[in-house]
Amino acid sequence: MRYLAVFILLMPVSLSAQDSSSYQPQVSVDIPNQAVIVGQPAIVRIKVLVPTFMPQPPVFPSLEQQNILIRLPERASGPVSETVDGETWSGVQRSYRLYPLAPGPVAYDAQEVVVTFADPQSNDPVQVSMALPPIQLNAEIPDGAQGLDPLIIASGFSLDQKLDGPTDMQAGDSITREISAQISGTTALTIPALTPQDQSQLLRAYPKEPRFSETEDRGILSGQRVEETVYIAQDGGDTQLSAVSIDWFNLDTGQIETASLPATTLSLTPPKRQPPDAQTIIKSVLFLVIAVFAFWTLGRFLRPRYATWKTERRRRYLASERYAVDALQSALHSRDLRAVYQALDLWKSRSAHPERSLDLENSLMKIGAARYSATAGNSPEDWQAAMQHLGALNSAKERKGGSLPPLNP
Repeated sequence: MRYLAVFILLMPVSLSAQDSSSYQPQVSVDIPNQAVIVGQPAIVRIKVLVPTFMPQPPVFPSLEQQNILIRLPERASGPVSETVDGETWSGVQRSYRLYPLAPGPVAYDAQEVVVTFADPQSNDPVQVSMALPPIQLNAEIPDGAQGLDPLIIASGFSLDQKLDGPTDMQAGDSITREISAQISGTTALTIPALTPQDQSQLLRAYPKEPRFSETEDRGILSGQRVEETVYIAQDGGDTQLSAVSIDWFNLDTGQIETASLPATTLSLTPPKRQPPDAQTIIKSVLFLVIAVFAFWTLGRFLRPRYATWKTERRRRYLASERYAVDALQSALHSRDLRAVYQALDLWKSRSAHPERSLDLENSLMKIGAARYSATAGNSPEDWQAAMQHLGALNSAKERKGGSLPPLNP
């Protein structure tokens, strides 16, 4: 009894002297040692143990990461217990299914688990953040599937389609094509776009957003992708909805297989010419009447103004030096000496530099002498020389009223 009493008295002292770190929760991670196939699950288990009990469940990390699909299986979390240093520790274990969507290494940065447990001495709740051990995986493509694009690795894959509408269509008619792909052994997110984009110009496509569905049976994922597109006929002719062909790798046989859908031929009738209705005819006639009235009003308004402008322009031309030069040129071409002198006198009356006609007058005097002298007919009339002197008159652009008097020195 004396030794028992001493032991009871010393027990609290020994408990308090123990390192408190020995009562910290323990966190471990169980990961696969071998590489995982792209699209196939890698089971990762995180186990948390405490020396007492947990008044609150631990907060596990999500493990979400790019190119990784995370799924929690049914009853992903469950109670566990283990013997640690001769004592029974209780805890919780969570299982994750990680589906790599691309080949290559998968590594996680620092991850933590928030654990709330009862203090062994005071029984008060204590919350701590425990760092997870490193999580590293490697995703690979199985032999024989390296050349696949897109990469589909599954235990089953098939295509199906439904057509809603006639294949003999009038312009403006529509047909709906629904393409669905079923996959088993992996997630439906690995299914690529199904509807071909190289459709005929005779059709206008109106695609809807793709629909995904996914199920899980005893840890095996399967799913479906559905794409629905409405096509409206634009014109006449023969066209088709393109065939669909997708290669995929069968995990069960280890071979590449092909899922395909045949093309669908469509016969499109061009739109019939419809006679205009009464409303269209009335609008056309009304527009024509308005246009004719507008043009008539515009002509009635502009005609007198145009005639006045044309008459005034003609009057200014007849009173200009330019008119005198043109008359002189015409008379020289016709070799009418009398008309030439009349036009020359008119030009001199309108020109600011009548002295420029001296050379032309000398040529005209020679022509008159050759025509009317006693020896007429012995010398030719040099009209070409007179035409050459006409250029001096053409360069005289100044008017009498527009010239300035010379400055006195």
